[in-house]
Amino acid sequence: MALYPELERSLHDLSNSTLKLAADREATLASIANWVKEQRARNLPANLVFICTHNSRRSQFAHAWASAAALRYGMHDVYASSAGTEATEVAPPVIEALEAAGFRMDGAGDFDFEGNRTQSEYLTNMDPDLGPIMLFSKTIDELDYRASDFAAIMVCSDAERNCPFVPGASARFSLPYTDPKMSDGTPDETGTYRERSEEIAREMLRLMELVSA
Repeated sequence: MALYPELERSLHDLSNSTLKLAADREATLASIANWVKEQRARNLPANLVFICTHNSRRSQFAHAWASAAALRYGMHDVYASSAGTEATEVAPPVIEALEAAGFRMDGAGDFDFEGNRTQSEYLTNMDPDLGPIMLFSKTIDELDYRASDFAAIMVCSDAERNCPFVPGASARFSLPYTDPKMSDGTPDETGTYRERSEEIAREMLRLMELVSA
């Protein structure tokens, strides 16, 4: 396994960041790490599903970065996905921020999801020898086949309030992030999305570090 050089460089720089996590964030990441360790100890895959209202920004960042961080630590039994309480579209600035960090997008194509709606699907590559992860907006009911006995990680407060029960989840954690949508259409848009992307990346790297300890 060899991550693309640009992505490996981003992960290296972010993992060596001198920024300190707040105590409550560290505690939540430690709790998620313990759940992952328990799954692995039972020879079960650790499925992490990041949930936000529209599955368009924060949950997509977490999906991508958790996948990359798990690969960097050689954890092929840790899987990430994402979902929302509603399905919309992946916000284009999310894709731009991920590309800037070294993920490679082979292109976006419109697809008809179960005959209900058409949206763009982004094939997101991290390693030339592995298949891409697929980023698209979906609801909790539309999760892929691995989404059972999973940890639901709520990355926005709206989803935390509006989704008190997540079918299929065996654990639930609250790890909210500030929505970068506030910067849409402003001169700060690119910087805000990259800042949120890097914040989430640092925490996903810390999560996998705790799992590996």
